[in-house]
Order: sequence, then structure tokens, then C-alpha cells
Amino acid sequence: MNLYQLDLMVYSCPLPLLMAKKALAQLPQHATLVISLNMASSADDFELLCEQYGYQWLDCQHDGTRQVITIKK
Repeated sequence: MNLYQLDLMVYSCPLPLLMAKKALAQLPQHATLVISLNMASSADDFELLCEQYGYQWLDCQHDGTRQVITIKK
């Protein structure tokens, strides 16, 4: 299994969504991307991205200061 990490904590929307979209497009099929976001980013936007491009939404966790989203291509 190919596991990739993308730390987007310092970016504000819409940049994290655009950067994640670009990263996912470049990953091999069946790769998993773990994205770290600040709380200002909307996890809902990433869920819509998954629906639109056929990616699998695996998990979203919040710890009060950040969100960690896991997506499988």
C-alpha cells in the first residue's frame, strides 16, 4: 500500500483543496493520502472532491487544532 502525507496546516481555503486535488491527480491508483488541515478548512469540501472524482473517503479526525483527512485514490 502506498501511503502519502500532505501537511496543509499553514494554508487557508481554497488553497488546501486545490493542492490536495493536484496531489491526488499525481498519485498512483489505490494510493492513500493523509491530509493535515487547520480547523478553518472545510472537511465537507474534501468529501465533495471525493464524490466528484471517485476517490474513497476513509476517515476524518479532529483534535481541536487540526483535521486529519484520509482519502484513497
